[in-house]
Amino acid sequence: MQNSRHSNHTTLLGGLALAMALAVSAPHARANVYATNIKLDGALGHNAEVRVGGNVTISYILNEPATMGVTVNILSGASVVRSISIVSGNPGTAMGLNSVVWNGKDNLSNNVSAGAYSVSVTAAAVGFTNWTQTSVDTNPGNYVYSPRGIAVNINANSPWYGRIFAGNAAKGPTAGSATPTPGDVDGILKLNADGSFADEGQSTGGYTWVDDGYDDSPHFLRYAMDDRIYALDWTGSGVVVGCDNLMTTNEMVLSANNYSSNPYNGSFTYGWDHFDVTDPGTSNALIFLGDNDFPSAGLWCWHMTNGIADPADTTGQFVIQTGGDLSLLPSGGFMMDESSNIFVAQDRSNAGDSSERAMVFTNWDRTSTLYTGTAWQVGGADDTFRGNFDMALDSRTNPKLIAVPQSVSGGIRVLNAADGSTVTNNTPGDLYSSQVLSNLDGAIAPAFTNVNNYDGAVWDAVGNLYGVCATAQRVRAFSPPSGANQATTVAVEQVAIVQPPVIASLSLGGGNVTINFTAGATDPASAFLLWSAGVVKGPYATVPGATATQVSPGVFKFVVPVAAGAPQQYYRVSR
Repeated sequence: MQNSRHSNHTTLLGGLALAMALAVSAPHARANVYATNIKLDGALGHNAEVRVGGNVTISYILNEPATMGVTVNILSGASVVRSISIVSGNPGTAMGLNSVVWNGKDNLSNNVSAGAYSVSVTAAAVGFTNWTQTSVDTNPGNYVYSPRGIAVNINANSPWYGRIFAGNAAKGPTAGSATPTPGDVDGILKLNADGSFADEGQSTGGYTWVDDGYDDSPHFLRYAMDDRIYALDWTGSGVVVGCDNLMTTNEMVLSANNYSSNPYNGSFTYGWDHFDVTDPGTSNALIFLGDNDFPSAGLWCWHMTNGIADPADTTGQFVIQTGGDLSLLPSGGFMMDESSNIFVAQDRSNAGDSSERAMVFTNWDRTSTLYTGTAWQVGGADDTFRGNFDMALDSRTNPKLIAVPQSVSGGIRVLNAADGSTVTNNTPGDLYSSQVLSNLDGAIAPAFTNVNNYDGAVWDAVGNLYGVCATAQRVRAFSPPSGANQATTVAVEQVAIVQPPVIASLSLGGGNVTINFTAGATDPASAFLLWSAGVVKGPYATVPGATATQVSPGVFKFVVPVAAGAPQQYYRVSR
């Protein structure tokens, strides 16, 4: 039986594909704690330039306390020239914003030479023996009035690595005020890894998110490795929008034109309510749509060109049809891994429903008319596994764990990607005791009725699990039971140590003034400017036409014509 549009909101995770090992394997655990938002002298995504022996402030955000300390390394190439160790409990190891100052010296207290240096931050923690909520519900950044979808930047080469994006699909109580609470504004909330608000504030991406009374815009979110956030606007039959990480721009990635000739177009009651994006920016880029009707139109895809679905393709390619194990696709969300295995969840909400709740279709060749055959299916007639809202793989390249948020049974169920078995940890407080790790926030309710319903889930790059709880109206983060762990984040930015130019001599002859100076051995002559003034205190102005030449590595000169009888001048050389 088809659920109403009000309750059947589901999420799809975009993906690529990976040959899935179908043998049962133990779920893997990765680091809990990691550093994000690394800045040099307060700048994100921009290199810092300081003189030899100068100071550089390195700041970073920790998603949870580094209970085993932090190490900041300064590297020249692959070699560590300075290591700054911070013992747990000292400034620099707390959850949230931290900073440390590098004084430009190596481990022997000598000034490092001019050149480019990279920065890495390694955070370590004792970790947890059980799944543990690390986010703080009272943090203002974690409030979302109508949470519908969540995404995390997992690209370590992006300045916004670790940034959290939460979709709010309805206007909250303060939305119309002069200073609305960010979580009340219809659109996408931007948070740092600790749940604090993004430095640049909030914005809509220039897109009109519509509160239609059904929690449809934005409906679901996905982060893709082209460093864009993708969102579904389900106020009509469904369109997909792409935005940058700052939410300053948007692009219509898939419009109604792309399915105008689809055989199911015009017969929808609810429309396309799930999507996925795989391999954006490559020749294999695909965008998928799945519908929310019963009977279902199944799963379709469109090839992407120049960042959008091919505008000439108004039909799409049929990927999976419903029938057999899959009767309502993709009402509970889907995600494709790097080997073209498509993991699917179904939103079966009726008690006693025999339909399978989760399954995987293996090794799609990207050209077949229809996908056939599942490697495993689980959850049929399991009334503790209902109202599935999403399907989130912990890795696109080597998935081990699947998170399935549930809007009827409640909580987040974690499955083994190899066989669909439920991951257990026998933690007191789990909703179903040792059966299922689903009520991660520890609230127990009788008769398998969890008061905490989740409408989206996603994993970060180091194995933490995030969910948006519709009941509590909160973004929540959970660390896995990994024990002692550490993660290293390399800053996108570099520190440029520069040797200031020093005037060695000045001479006058042959109608020219020659200024000889020294600087860094690797500096190009084009890096310098010549300034002059009539008095020693200036003001100084650049000398027109003055061009430096290199005499030898680190040795340079300016030669400037001087007219007979010209007044006395003072000179400076700068970068």
